[in-house]
Amino acid sequence: MKPTPLIETHALRIFLTMADERNMSHAAKRLGISQSAVSQTIRNLENQIGAILVTRGARPVTLTAAGTMLASRGAELIDALVDLGQNVADCAQRVKPDIRLGLVDSFAATCGSQTARALAARTTRLAVCTGLSFGLEQKLLRRELDLVVSSQSMLEKNAIVRRTLLTERFVAMIPKALYNGQSRVSDLLKLCRVSPLIRFDQQSHIGIQIEEIVRAHAIQSAALLEFDTSDTLTSMVAGGLGWAITTPLCALQARHLTNQIRFAAIDEFDTRRSLYLLSRAELYTAFLREAFDDIQSILIDDLLPRLRSLDPVLKRCIDVRVDNHAPQSSPPLA
Repeated sequence: MKPTPLIETHALRIFLTMADERNMSHAAKRLGISQSAVSQTIRNLENQIGAILVTRGARPVTLTAAGTMLASRGAELIDALVDLGQNVADCAQRVKPDIRLGLVDSFAATCGSQTARALAARTTRLAVCTGLSFGLEQKLLRRELDLVVSSQSMLEKNAIVRRTLLTERFVAMIPKALYNGQSRVSDLLKLCRVSPLIRFDQQSHIGIQIEEIVRAHAIQSAALLEFDTSDTLTSMVAGGLGWAITTPLCALQARHLTNQIRFAAIDEFDTRRSLYLLSRAELYTAFLREAFDDIQSILIDDLLPRLRSLDPVLKRCIDVRVDNHAPQSSPPLA
């Protein structure tokens, strides 16, 4: 089978402009060329590809299925080329980039200010937003964010670069009055007889992971109390309403509420929660490497000592990864 010749960028831009305007003459005026040049370029594209791209005679011009596909994928390619050109120019000129950063709530509350301070020194402008992992990831895919710290790896997404920042074990959070050196699931089962399990919102990623732990170890406790923030959940445990399963980072997020709480590392808990630094594959390679190194330094020099001070159990249950390998990205979709 004879390979299809590569589509020229100039021709693709003309087609995309026409697809946006849905009018040959309007596209020609916008591009500063003749209408016949627009029409001829699109006919040449159709001959090259071997498919009709537009339905002629209709007003406004309509795209065929093939034309719709080319418009969608072609716009992505042009965006990527623009980003590539800008990155190369920035690299050559040592220009600091503008960065839109998204931070998952637990990271924002514990390391957000330090991260913002470090990255602000490497950027012309740094805009930061916080939220749940899913919402931040959708903004990254829509190009509304450039860089995201998330608890989900987005392994199934095409052309997303990820580097693991840390991995943490789940721990039990127990009211001080009920703490008795618990370290096994059997200890938690006994605890359930006198105190209910308080849960994270099961629509959240951490809530889903905790529910998997509960089911895997047959921890029987009615779902009477469920909260969507670490602060609220921790305050309920501190008030003696029950016990909970959390992570070191979430515990540190609510550290001002932990005077009446003890933490227990449970031997059988195999589930891990990781945080990742995510970006699109084409974005600022040098900046990404520097940003990762900055955050790693914050985790090692600031986060770990604070966890140790709060409770040595928490420090033992978190692994800050010193990742000297190249970042991983999803392979292109077939």
